[in-house]
This record gives sequence, C-alpha cells and structure tokens, in this order.
Amino acid sequence: MELLYKPDFDDAARRWQAFWAGELLDRPPAVMTVRREGAPERPAKRQLAGQDGDFQAALDRFEQWAETMYFAGEAVPNFLSGLGPDQFAAFMGGHLEFSEEHDTSWVLPSVDDWTDIMPLQIDPNNEHWQHVLGLINVAGQRAPGKFLVATIDMHSNLDALGALRGYQQFCLDMIDQPEVIDRVVAQVIDLYEVVYNGVHEAAEMQRVRWTASWGGLAFPGKGEMMQCDFSALMSPKMADRWLMPALEAECEFLDYSFYHLDGPDALVHLPALLSLPRLHGIQWVPGGRLEVEQPQHTWVDIFQRIQAAGKAVEVWGDAEAIKWVHPQLKPNLVCYLISGIESPAQADQMLDWLADNS
Repeated sequence: MELLYKPDFDDAARRWQAFWAGELLDRPPAVMTVRREGAPERPAKRQLAGQDGDFQAALDRFEQWAETMYFAGEAVPNFLSGLGPDQFAAFMGGHLEFSEEHDTSWVLPSVDDWTDIMPLQIDPNNEHWQHVLGLINVAGQRAPGKFLVATIDMHSNLDALGALRGYQQFCLDMIDQPEVIDRVVAQVIDLYEVVYNGVHEAAEMQRVRWTASWGGLAFPGKGEMMQCDFSALMSPKMADRWLMPALEAECEFLDYSFYHLDGPDALVHLPALLSLPRLHGIQWVPGGRLEVEQPQHTWVDIFQRIQAAGKAVEVWGDAEAIKWVHPQLKPNLVCYLISGIESPAQADQMLDWLADNS
C-alpha cells in the first residue's frame, strides 16, 4: 500500500506484522518523527482538532503538518482526533466541558442513581457521537493513499463509568452496591464493540485493513491501546471482578491489543494483566514526578517481567536511552518511541544501529 506521506509504508508494515506475531525481522519497530530539512514549521496535531465543526479545515491543518514531517522507521502518518479522553462517557449522555488552552475535555459527573440510566446505551443522535462519526468520516474520505485514520482515545470500561458517576462515588458504589456495578459493567462492556465498529465503519478502515492508535502503534487489523486509569483506585479483588472481564472482552473483540498501565498504584494489577491470553503487550507509564526521577526506559525489571510472560513492551526515550536499554530486552517483544531526533539523517542512523544490534 502506498501512502503519500510515508513512501516506505510497506517496509514499516512488514515490521509491524512481525512484531504482532512475536517475531523479528532485522530490528524492532521504531517510531520517530522529525521535520524534513528545509520544511516550514507547522503546528503539531491537536487532540480536539475539528471541535469547532470545521472538519475539512482540521484535515487541511493535519495534511499541512504531515507534508513537512519525515516519518522514520515504523512511524505511520495517522489522523487522531475526537473529543478528548472522556468522550466514551459523553456518548452515553455525559456532559462535556472543554479547555481549548489545554487541548482536552472532561465529563462532569451526572449520575445520581445507576438505575436512572440503565440500560446503558448510546443514542444514535447523541451530539457528541454524531460529531465524532462526522469528523472520522471526513478523515476517511481524505485518507486513502495518503495516511491512516486512527481509532479514537476510548477510555472505555470503568474509566467511562467513573467519569459519569464521579470517581470517588464510583469507589463507594463498588463497596455499597456491588451487584449494581455487576450490571453496569456488563452493559458498558457491550458498548465497546458498538463504539469501535462505529468509528471503524465511519472511516471505512476496512478498505485498507490497517488501523492506528495513540502511542504510535499501527495494526494490520482492528487494534487499540486499551486502558483503565481508574484501576489505580481499585484493589486486585475489585479488578478481578470488574476490570479484567471488561479487558478480556475487549481483547477478544480486537485483533491486536496493547494496554496502557498508568502509574505505580496500578502495578498491583500486572499479574492479572499478564494472564489475559489475547493481550499482546503493555505500555508501562511511571507518570508524574516518578517519570522525572526514574524515566520510563529505566524500568527494566518491569519490562523483563512482561516479556517473560510472552507479552511485548513499548519503551520510549531519546537515542542514548534506547541504546542503553535495548541490549537488556528481547528484540522480538519490544517497540520503541524515540524522541529528541533532530534530523532525518539522525533517524536513519538510529535505525541502522538497531539493525546492527538486534
């Protein structure tokens, strides 16, 4: 498949396919983007691109940026947008608040009693759902032969429920009315396929058979970076009852799945995550101050533990950080997000180094 902004996409595709099969060609996937020599500087991609309803202008800005960029290695140009991290909750009726300054949004807690909104559903005429489908449809029309359309930032399962109820009250619900939570979790699980397929079909992703997600990942089928940031507030017992069944269902639906494990308080769930048979890999994120004190690429013990279970890891850092960690990892079970690259030539040199040392 030819992409205007990624002429060597077929080479990248082969490495991504090998990665998802747990195999190695000459080196692991490495994602780097850097401005082309002499190209003008364009504004970077925005999470809320198209929020104003001018979808064509949002795609114009994206393409103006993409044409100035060198997508090195397995970096694939993809249009990733939507209405922010709480959009799944908004699709179920939550009220979105926006911050253009910080390029994000959030849902105001609005559920006083779960029985008032059960069964959970997505109204086909929901304004936020219609907005996202319209934006993704325009992107899908513009994309063929040029770029991929990414899936949206889902924040499904318990993240969506916590946003609707308020996270503190949701924690209390798990203690005070666990049988009700059994019901709402079962219902939100069923909506994952509805949302994913709705976006997938709106963009006509099936035409190219490739999808992409945040985190730099590309998939030769239906794929997603799954997550549940709320898990940091859950005990392993609670997670086993409510979160793991949700993630297992998402993995069963997807062809390829990665999980965003966010923060040290969520590490207690690593054993359960590693037991999910269809989960392909984990992106560990130390988060906040801990990321400064102990950068992500230095958590070798966590990476090795994940790889020992047959799962892949995603590691990021600058070129020197990647050169330090790479010899300590299984090259067939890692992909890299490499920052600090200053020129296309430097990116190519890093690819050569990985090929020579894998």
